[in-house]
Amino acid sequence: MGWREGNERCRRPAPSDEAASINKLAPIALVLTAALADHLGAHTIAFDFLLLAVPVTAIAGLRSVSERLDGKSTPAHAYGWAVVLALLLVATAARAPAVGDPSVPAVARSALVACVVVFCLQALTALAAELRSGAS
Repeated sequence: MGWREGNERCRRPAPSDEAASINKLAPIALVLTAALADHLGAHTIAFDFLLLAVPVTAIAGLRSVSERLDGKSTPAHAYGWAVVLALLLVATAARAPAVGDPSVPAVARSALVACVVVFCLQALTALAAELRSGAS
């Protein structure tokens, strides 16, 4: 047995469900981190996290659309990601001119809070679907 053969048996690919979960949790983590940074007064860092969350959310939304086309999820998931992406774009665009300011525009703060609310609604929807499938 050569070096390669022994090494190949030790490596296991990550399950696709795990990768999909990470892709869906990354935007949530970035938005919550931005909200925490805003709360602590680090508005520039919050802007950076929101800016990073935009492409990550777009990827999660595209994966949700792909899952919908494969029949693995409901249209509500894809619409939820679209709403979150739109809110993130509003929050980021409203903050961009005021990056160095000590305050955050009200529309940016409201859009960030709305993102968190949409994430909570998505979580409740997923929990309800899980409870329904477990009861059947």
